[in-house]
Amino acid sequence: MSHYRKIKSTHTAPEAALGHHVIRQAFPLRGLEQISPFILLHHFDFEIEPGDDSFYVPPHPHRGFCPITYMFDGAIEHNDSLGNSTVIGNNEVQWINAGRGIIHSEKIAKSFAQKGGKYQGIQLWINLPAAEKMNTPSYQPITQKEIVLIEKQGVAFRLVSGRFEGKTGPAKSNVLTAMITMDANSNFNLLLPAQNNVAIYVLEGKVRINEKLLETAHSLLNFDQTEGAILLEEINSTKILLMAGTPINEPLVTHGPFVMNTQTELLEAMRDYRQGKMGFLAG
Repeated sequence: MSHYRKIKSTHTAPEAALGHHVIRQAFPLRGLEQISPFILLHHFDFEIEPGDDSFYVPPHPHRGFCPITYMFDGAIEHNDSLGNSTVIGNNEVQWINAGRGIIHSEKIAKSFAQKGGKYQGIQLWINLPAAEKMNTPSYQPITQKEIVLIEKQGVAFRLVSGRFEGKTGPAKSNVLTAMITMDANSNFNLLLPAQNNVAIYVLEGKVRINEKLLETAHSLLNFDQTEGAILLEEINSTKILLMAGTPINEPLVTHGPFVMNTQTELLEAMRDYRQGKMGFLAG
């Protein structure tokens, strides 16, 4: 195929500190504040020693967006102010719609901490339009069985949300996200709506994009809103997160865990959190 979707930019996600662990932050960065509707991408990837359960994110609030966790390796335990307590494991997802406010915590699942091993995943923040920012919050754990698996000659395309090739992902969202793993010498062709913003993050391995560009682990590719396919060719056992969605053309203001449209709304979010209007969760 000669007509490919144009690549707007590409870069390697720099390292950032998360407690005593090092993660990769693909965006926001200076010069790339967001890829609307996607506003943050963190990639964590480290080895957990047997018995080490020190990785813990204490209770904290969110409002106005969807914080999503895609687990590629390991298992994470989630607790929230809605009363949910779940464990998300390999190739599973937790989908939070923070709406008007939720408090949650995350830590390594005890069952995984006991044996240790590779702990890898993506934290992705997806913005909500103004009309949905104050909706009722919700939590959706998505198991391997629920994720729509599309297999094609060495490629496992796990559709988490949105629509692709006539299939619909289990998450309650129109935004397309998918976890892709590619075996040796495999390839995959992506045809996505031209009006969508499209980005690809390479977690590990090596992949050739559109027959020319070669990308390795921690690479983020941001594509133009143009017609054309995206051809992925595996070079060395590759794991990828695909993101595609319609841009939200509204003002965006953020402060820590709050994502709103105006400074006044941010102040209201901080006030509501202090007053307990987002619920409670013990540490």
